[in-house]
Amino acid sequence: MESEKWNKSGLLKKYIRNSPMKWKMGFSIIPTQILMDERLSRSCLIVFWVLTVHIFRGKRFCFPSTATIAKEAHSSRPTVIKAIKELEQYGYLEVERSSGGVSKYYLKVLV
Repeated sequence: MESEKWNKSGLLKKYIRNSPMKWKMGFSIIPTQILMDERLSRSCLIVFWVLTVHIFRGKRFCFPSTATIAKEAHSSRPTVIKAIKELEQYGYLEVERSSGGVSKYYLKVLV
């Protein structure tokens, strides 16, 4: 009965929409082009994969913090920063940095 009350009021839908738990359901993929590129380290693959998880429907960019990427990639921040630079260098990622500290990551290979 309590869950029906939540559903009717829209609270459950709002909670799920704003919760990172929704990312634990489903899957994300790495494009073969990136997977087979021998120049890229494993860290690059994992960082790219984490970024695909943060892409919203219909968007070509995401904006997680490096701390969030590091946590989800089970890596250190310096490793993530190095991987981002590598992905940029090889043309798989474009980063729009702002003075406010929030970076937008544009994936150049769509998944």
